[in-house]
Amino acid sequence: MTDETWSSRDLPVLRAVVDICEESGTYLTRATAVERRTDLDTETVQRALRRLNSEPSFFEKVVDASGGQIIMVGPPTAYALRVAGAWPSPERLLQRLIGALEAAADDDTRDDGERSKFRQVAAYLGSFATEVAIGALGGAGGNVLTG
Repeated sequence: MTDETWSSRDLPVLRAVVDICEESGTYLTRATAVERRTDLDTETVQRALRRLNSEPSFFEKVVDASGGQIIMVGPPTAYALRVAGAWPSPERLLQRLIGALEAAADDDTRDDGERSKFRQVAAYLGSFATEVAIGALGGAGGNVLTG
């Protein structure tokens, strides 16, 4: 049986690349920096980087050596940023919005009419208006965060 590697290897490596890129502001992140950040050995990081570079790649650029070792990876793609949790998905933004509306509806300091409207809007967004809201939260016809 094949072992699951996403949560124990690939995702921590992806998150390390995202964090290092964000903190350093550099275009390329060295594989050795990922090793230090994750406390994973060289071969494990290399396997994760190769997996993350499969089609479609999570990185805009990959620099490798003649032996197949990945030396550096370029900035994470928008999809990689969402997967790593650095950018929220439109669905996650909608969940946060509905949660805020529900909290406002439960706020006893607001008048009853206002609380009722908050509850109603939260219910609409959580049911038949979900797809419209997700498209709007994705921006520009759903292309900014989802494209």
